[in-house]
Amino acid sequence: MRRQRVDFEGAVHHVMNRGVNRQQIYFGDADRVEFGDRLAEINELFGVRTLAYCLMGTHFHLILRTPRAGLSDAMQHLGSVYTRRTNRRIGRDGPLFRGRFHSILVTTDAYLIAAARYVHRNPLELSGVADAASYRWSSYRTYLGLRPEPAFLDTDLLLGLHGHDRLALADHTDGHSELPTGMTWTLDDLEQLIAFEIARFDMLHGNDHEPHTPRVLGRTLLVLLSAADIDPHLARAIDARLAFPSGTARRMAISRARRRAADDAPLRHILDRLRHHLAEHRRAA
Repeated sequence: MRRQRVDFEGAVHHVMNRGVNRQQIYFGDADRVEFGDRLAEINELFGVRTLAYCLMGTHFHLILRTPRAGLSDAMQHLGSVYTRRTNRRIGRDGPLFRGRFHSILVTTDAYLIAAARYVHRNPLELSGVADAASYRWSSYRTYLGLRPEPAFLDTDLLLGLHGHDRLALADHTDGHSELPTGMTWTLDDLEQLIAFEIARFDMLHGNDHEPHTPRVLGRTLLVLLSAADIDPHLARAIDARLAFPSGTARRMAISRARRRAADDAPLRHILDRLRHHLAEHRRAA
């Protein structure tokens, strides 16, 4: 059974999807321009504002704000119109995107800042891309003031979190820390990071029919992190959220989670990435 998406007026979402069988979804510059036109269209039709974007070869990342809600309708429109027009242009049939896109509800400034940094740094995974500012198909160059702001892009919120200082945003994006100096991860941030890492793993390794994001996986990761070497304040917040009835119950839950992790390589991979997020910030603090 599919989980219902959480959406409401004014919500912000980190949205991502990839091509069927991890194949290309952009076959040339014309397709990326076309995708930008569709972002403009969902702004006109649904009021959806793009806060950040990155169009890679096989996948995309978007940070979207939905002043009138309607994320699913907007993304369905974007995907179907883009697919129809691109198929017509290159003479192909069939779907371009895998079944269901991922969306993470963004509820904190820290996660928004970290997610935008990830989106703008995504091209660094590509061979030959030396720095994020050199990649044409993301919103980063607009944030740097190197090109005009398209009508569908809203830079005010993210720039505001950097004091409306483009250099501060650039220093953070190009630096080594996911959060600016003075910010720390909270439990709410961590739960969004967990949702992101589950989605990221599924984007890389999941099947094309249904994203594999079982609810219990998030709780298992919280249990494992509560026993990991992380910030003590964050560990106590995790324990409070998990609400173990006793110390014995907590130890049993940790033991069960560790046994599961021992037999579950994807779970260990996601856990390692989460621990890296938290350790990297502690080193930078």
